[in-house]
Amino acid sequence: MAIASNGSVGVDSGSFTFLSEHAPVLLQLAQTAEQIFASDPNTTLIKLRQLGEALAQDLATRSGIEFDATTSQAELLYRVNREIHLDPGINGLFHTLRVEGNKATHEFNTRHREAMDGLKVARELAVWYHRSFGKAGSEFKPGPFVAPRDPSEALRELKAQIEQLTAALGDSHQELQHNQQLVELQQREAAEAMVLAEAMDAEARDYQGLAAAREAELAALKAEFEDRLASVRAELEASPQLAQQVQKKTQRASHAFDLTEDLTRILIDQQLQTAGWEADSLDLIHAKGGRPEKGRNKAIAEWPTSSPKACADYVLFAGMTPVGIVEAKRKRLNVAERIPQAERYARDLQITEGLEPAWPAVAKDPGWPDGQGGMFKVPFAFACNGRPYIVQLAEQSGTWFRDLRSPSNQRRALQDFYTPAGLRDLLARDRALAEQKLQEEGFTYIKLRDYK
Repeated sequence: MAIASNGSVGVDSGSFTFLSEHAPVLLQLAQTAEQIFASDPNTTLIKLRQLGEALAQDLATRSGIEFDATTSQAELLYRVNREIHLDPGINGLFHTLRVEGNKATHEFNTRHREAMDGLKVARELAVWYHRSFGKAGSEFKPGPFVAPRDPSEALRELKAQIEQLTAALGDSHQELQHNQQLVELQQREAAEAMVLAEAMDAEARDYQGLAAAREAELAALKAEFEDRLASVRAELEASPQLAQQVQKKTQRASHAFDLTEDLTRILIDQQLQTAGWEADSLDLIHAKGGRPEKGRNKAIAEWPTSSPKACADYVLFAGMTPVGIVEAKRKRLNVAERIPQAERYARDLQITEGLEPAWPAVAKDPGWPDGQGGMFKVPFAFACNGRPYIVQLAEQSGTWFRDLRSPSNQRRALQDFYTPAGLRDLLARDRALAEQKLQEEGFTYIKLRDYK
């Protein structure tokens, strides 16, 4: 394969060439993930998970942290974080590669979009690592991310058109089966899916000839990596103070790190997916035809409200019922203070035809009093910035939550998003109490409403 002018192996390697300063296995894993992207996005995520594992092992060894072949990546990251206090955003990148790589290993249905997101996460993590231990230090300025060619782009665009048209027809109560435009789009989608499958198969056959050699090279580089880690351990035994420098170096690198809007989107999508919600803030959005469906739990992005040009970042739908608003921000700000913005969207969301309200059927009012003379139409509000929850940075990290059904409920931090079942259970238990209370009150509220 030809060497490009930027010193990388083809155009696919431009995003990770700076890793050549470090253990060769790191660059090999990154380049393999890029090169196999078009034909096998599933393997791309598996290779990126392995890259994350190698980086964590390198960090642990430099820090004097003990581990062996039985230590899981989650446990190793916990030990590293406890020892050198990783930036919450960096910690999130490590965990995203771990989770997405595990999904790719066990589910075998990775899409190119998900693998592209994985490459972006891995690139940012690699930049941070290089700023920590590379020759340029925290002053390193990476070039732009070089995205590999995405062969699924045309198919994804057709799917988006179909979703948009299907939603528009549904909103206007038109028949789907006999719409000629929809039929033509679906036929084009089927043809494009076949073209993509054939192209991926051809690329896989081309790569297969190199695969055996690449895997043999990888095995040799892994052995060399183990020798390198053993040398670092020996150096630490002779000079224990070297381990203390790791935290200083990683913290300096973290000062130059900030989650981009794209990375924040990727992390929050992944956190919602881990909690059991269907989430894809590039494709599962209202403007592209994203709509709730019975029996499915969707986090639909950019949902419009009654305020012009004001859209909720995500609305969580349990079936046809809007149960949560998520306010997502990327900056290093006070996450807890974004709850009022989520409350605003919970107030302004319209329960249009076809949606099922979350409040009890026997309720006196459509929603819950907001304390300002209005009503919340959605019961739960969330705010987050993609960073894992860290006790020492409580209000700048994690996911913040408020139950809007009572003015006395205070916002609080969560380790993770509620699952759909968790929110339904919370709603059902309190709904049963509310209905029981209404039955006990009878209709006395017609004469007197005591809100005190």
